[in-house]
Amino acid sequence: MSTGDRAATTALLRWYVDMGADEALAPEPLNRLAADSPPEAQVPSEPAAVVAGQQAPATTLEELRAEVEGFRGCALRTDATRTVFADGNPEAGLMLIGEAPGREEDRIGLPFVGSAGKL
Repeated sequence: MSTGDRAATTALLRWYVDMGADEALAPEPLNRLAADSPPEAQVPSEPAAVVAGQQAPATTLEELRAEVEGFRGCALRTDATRTVFADGNPEAGLMLIGEAPGREEDRIGLPFVGSAGKL
């Protein structure tokens, strides 16, 4: 290694330490340009449940709220303490739909609280 390469490498390592890196993440070099091998197909452990009938669509927000509160087909339900459904004017011309409720939404029971509500 030349003196210039050694100085550049030392400066780079010093920068990594200054930025908070204090350990190597992998024992071997990683070629990020190499082609990935395709993922293996995952076979479900149990067959999906068959729907035993078609539910009539909800025609009001209150009907939809009742359906959501009674729904048991999602694992989110096991950790949730309350249903986070909607807040605002039901006659509004625009509806915002976000991701699954976070800790604060679950605690309060309203969507878009905390930093998400600052939108």
